[in-house]
Amino acid sequence: MFRLYRSTTSRTAGLHSAALLILRAVTGWLFILHGLYKFGVTINGWENGVLKPLGLPVPGLLSGLVPAFEIAAGALLIAGLLTRAVAVLLCTEMVITGFWIKLNVWHTGVLGPNGVGGAEVDFLFLAICLLLSAAGPGALAADAVLGLERSWPDSDTDDGRDRTFAGWPAG
Repeated sequence: MFRLYRSTTSRTAGLHSAALLILRAVTGWLFILHGLYKFGVTINGWENGVLKPLGLPVPGLLSGLVPAFEIAAGALLIAGLLTRAVAVLLCTEMVITGFWIKLNVWHTGVLGPNGVGGAEVDFLFLAICLLLSAAGPGALAADAVLGLERSWPDSDTDDGRDRTFAGWPAG
């Protein structure tokens, strides 16, 4: 069984950058959709229906800033540009929306009433953005092309041997 596991990890080790690209692209696309939805329900409706009842300062400014940020952040994730910084900012947004707004203020719970509209999507986005902030964008990203990120594996730990993602020598 262990041999099968090592064989599998050897074959899939080179897929981490492609997997990170897919994760960034899907997550970025979903953030863009969430931002466009907030613009689509009208800024005034989102401001009066969501932001003002929360007692947030400057709800008029936030009603345009939050969706614009989600759209821009989504595009940056797809491109893999400034990935770690964008992921940290999105983590902050997901902590605020998931823990403070949905659990503390709205009391929706994790799954929400009837399993709809809870904080589960926020927590999933939080986990993905934590992963991206820790792992970086991968080699298939603008950050790597521009030299803002080191290629995988980190040069600090690369001893020149071909290794799998799990750290065992390949082969």
